[in-house]
Amino acid sequence: MARTKGAKGKKTKATKAPEPVNQPEIKPEINEKPVKPVETEKPKDNSGLEDSPFFSIDEAARFLGVEERCARLWYEHGKLSGKVDHGFKRVSRASILRVKDSNLMMK
Repeated sequence: MARTKGAKGKKTKATKAPEPVNQPEIKPEINEKPVKPVETEKPKDNSGLEDSPFFSIDEAARFLGVEERCARLWYEHGKLSGKVDHGFKRVSRASILRVKDSNLMMK
């Protein structure tokens, strides 16, 4: 074995790394049945409206069967409610369904 200088300049014997001990390989238990992810049931409505919380005024107008200008006026006067997202007015799904189901729309 070769001799090397230690931290304080003393000659020390180079040591070998200990050899690994042979241990049996441990395998994890494998579950025979694959686990299915739990799917939560969303309440289905028969509105025909996509499953999204907010829509553009244009999308709301098309769903309600009115002109876009009419939907904008309804939004400005509070008949449709929602939020402004990055400068764009977004109408809430609940608001659209409320107007559709109520007598607020002229038929």
